[in-house]
Amino acid sequence: MKQNARAFNKFRGYTLKDCACEYCLYYGGKRKGKTQCLARQCVCKDEIRTAIRRERKKNGS
Repeated sequence: MKQNARAFNKFRGYTLKDCACEYCLYYGGKRKGKTQCLARQCVCKDEIRTAIRRERKKNGS
Protein backbone atom coordinates (compact mmCIF):
# COMPACT_ATOMS: atom_id res chain seq x y z
CA MET A 1 0.00 0.00 0.00
CA LYS A 2 1.29 3.43 -0.84
CA GLN A 3 2.25 5.86 1.88
CA ASN A 4 -0.61 8.25 1.15
CA ALA A 5 -3.29 5.61 0.45
CA ARG A 6 -6.54 5.90 2.40
CA ALA A 7 -8.45 3.15 4.12
CA PHE A 8 -12.20 3.59 3.91
CA ASN A 9 -15.03 1.92 5.84
CA LYS A 10 -13.05 1.21 9.00
CA PHE A 11 -15.98 1.88 11.36
CA ARG A 12 -16.76 -1.31 13.29
CA GLY A 13 -19.47 -0.02 15.63
CA TYR A 14 -19.67 1.78 18.94
CA THR A 15 -18.02 0.65 22.17
CA LEU A 16 -19.57 0.83 25.63
CA LYS A 17 -17.50 3.91 26.39
CA ASP A 18 -18.95 5.60 23.29
CA CYS A 19 -22.48 4.87 24.52
CA ALA A 20 -22.03 6.59 27.90
CA CYS A 21 -24.86 8.91 28.94
CA GLU A 22 -22.58 11.96 29.02
CA TYR A 23 -22.24 11.81 25.23
CA CYS A 24 -25.97 11.38 24.55
CA LEU A 25 -27.93 14.14 22.84
CA TYR A 26 -30.63 13.96 25.53
CA TYR A 27 -28.31 14.08 28.56
CA GLY A 28 -29.36 16.90 30.85
CA GLY A 29 -26.48 16.80 33.35
CA LYS A 30 -26.23 15.71 36.96
CA ARG A 31 -28.59 16.87 39.65
CA LYS A 32 -28.28 15.79 43.28
CA GLY A 33 -26.02 12.85 42.42
CA LYS A 34 -28.32 11.32 39.80
CA THR A 35 -27.93 11.53 36.05
CA GLN A 36 -30.70 13.51 34.45
CA CYS A 37 -31.90 12.14 31.10
CA LEU A 38 -34.36 14.23 29.13
CA ALA A 39 -35.73 11.30 27.10
CA ARG A 40 -38.44 8.99 28.39
CA GLN A 41 -36.48 5.89 27.30
CA CYS A 42 -32.83 5.38 26.48
CA VAL A 43 -32.41 6.10 22.79
CA CYS A 44 -29.06 4.27 22.71
CA LYS A 45 -30.25 0.92 24.09
CA ASP A 46 -29.88 -0.92 20.76
CA GLU A 47 -26.34 0.39 20.28
CA ILE A 48 -25.47 -0.53 23.88
CA ARG A 49 -26.82 -4.05 23.37
CA THR A 50 -24.74 -4.60 20.22
CA ALA A 51 -21.66 -3.09 21.88
CA ILE A 52 -22.00 -5.53 24.80
CA ARG A 53 -22.35 -8.45 22.38
CA ARG A 54 -19.34 -7.30 20.36
CA GLU A 55 -17.13 -6.89 23.44
CA ARG A 56 -18.13 -10.30 24.82
CA LYS A 57 -17.31 -11.89 21.48
CA LYS A 58 -13.97 -10.06 21.37
CA ASN A 59 -13.03 -11.20 24.89
CA GLY A 60 -14.15 -14.76 24.25
CA SER A 61 -16.68 -14.85 27.10
